[in-house]
Amino acid sequence: MTVAVVRRLIVFALLFALVSIAAVGVAGLLERVIGLGSVLVTDTAGLARALAFVLIGAPLAVLVWRWERRRLAEPLERSSLVWSVYLAAMTLTSLIFAVALAASAIAAGIEGEWRPSEAAGAVVWAGVWVWHRRMRRSPVTAPTRLPALGVELSALFGLVVAAVGAGSALAALISQALAPVAPVLLDSRPWYTAVLQPLVWAAVGAVVWWWHWTREQASGTPDALARVLLVIVVAGSAGAALFGIGTVLLTLLRLLFDDDPAAEILSPLGAAAGAALVGAIICDAHARMLSARGPRVRGAARLAVSGVALIGAASGFGVVVNALLAELDATLLADDTRTLLLGGLSALVVGTAAWWGTWRPGRAVTEEQSGDIARRVYLVVVFGASAVVALVTLLLIGFRLFEVLLAAGGASRMQGGLIERIRAPLGLLSATVLVFIYHFVVWRRDRAIAPPTSRAPGIERVVLVAARGSEPLAQRIRELGGVRVTLWEASDDRTPATEADADEIVRRLHALTATRALVVAGAGLAPRVVPLSEAAR
Repeated sequence: MTVAVVRRLIVFALLFALVSIAAVGVAGLLERVIGLGSVLVTDTAGLARALAFVLIGAPLAVLVWRWERRRLAEPLERSSLVWSVYLAAMTLTSLIFAVALAASAIAAGIEGEWRPSEAAGAVVWAGVWVWHRRMRRSPVTAPTRLPALGVELSALFGLVVAAVGAGSALAALISQALAPVAPVLLDSRPWYTAVLQPLVWAAVGAVVWWWHWTREQASGTPDALARVLLVIVVAGSAGAALFGIGTVLLTLLRLLFDDDPAAEILSPLGAAAGAALVGAIICDAHARMLSARGPRVRGAARLAVSGVALIGAASGFGVVVNALLAELDATLLADDTRTLLLGGLSALVVGTAAWWGTWRPGRAVTEEQSGDIARRVYLVVVFGASAVVALVTLLLIGFRLFEVLLAAGGASRMQGGLIERIRAPLGLLSATVLVFIYHFVVWRRDRAIAPPTSRAPGIERVVLVAARGSEPLAQRIRELGGVRVTLWEASDDRTPATEADADEIVRRLHALTATRALVVAGAGLAPRVVPLSEAAR
């Protein structure tokens, strides 16, 4: 088994490299065909490289693929995790290059510029993506393990591209609206070009997301990775929205209390407003999808958003302490400390408000909530990470202190130089200490009121022997029984079991006292459940 895994790693890594090399070479040759007449100087070295990549890389890629394709006729090969990872990695890589090159070529075309290299690369990498999509959908080569991995990652990539493009377009539009007050320097493009170019990226990303989300059915994928990615999207978009709102608040505070020119103060407003609006829309849309994923996923998303808000609030508190300490140093300019203080206050206000709304510290915690594994992991991660950060900043403060003391004339420089050296780490230390203390107290309180963790013996792991295509049955047993299921596909032509069989299997599993069991299932046959001893691994 180990030899087979190593062989797959080598073969698929080689195939990935050869396909990439061949794609670069074909793109180089196609560029010279479609760009004929627009090239002023012949690039002999580039042509030689493209020919070498095509004439050497492409045949080797074909040979390796033909050899591996024969092996994919074996069910064990198609169920390999390495094959699934390769297919997802190559699909995502080709999609990234195709989207980036196509969007860049179209955006350049808005300004009347023709870029044959980007157009050729987009066409070639799109062909690579189509080829690997056919592999994923073919009944001969489709992976049986993590079959939707590439689709889920591709949908996430399209969403990120669409969000960044839409946010950039909004930023350009708002900056243009503020041009009479805050003119945009060093940008000779017409204002509509600055808006249309990011809109191209937004449109391409939206198409990619829509295709994978609806046509490829990434929205209905039941695996755990889909739930994890959904939580990541909610937390990431919430973080972008909070950052944008905090920057908008900082801009308003600086307009009221800062003496800097209005053009300088308003310069980040467009990007901040775009990030806030797009992030809020994406967060709200995906938060609505959480209702169909169960209470555990909703709770995990809420904790993730709470963690993001906590980072913002703690950072703001640390910056406020930093700014207040800077007031003790007469060598610093007042405007610098004022801007720093306003930035810290903005982050503290926005982060605290979001954290309070998601964590809800004033709400009474029930026994069931205190025993929730996601809440426990969240608390341990937060106060554990804050303890590590506090230790590092404490060491840095000690280093700065002894650096000043041991320097020439250290005693005379203590008052002026020490504050400037330690104010940033001291602000971070104060924030992390508060975070650690609060979450450690909450963790201790939860442990005190949580129900006992011991439970009656029961099934924890199941080995399911069933027909090919029985992954829905395995997933159904996982959902109903709350157990880990390992699927072994039989080599005969038996018919997959039904959901009614899953109900019967779970009922019989709950009647066992063993922690592991072997289940043999098939349509038309009574499922056989065999308890295993503790020595069975």
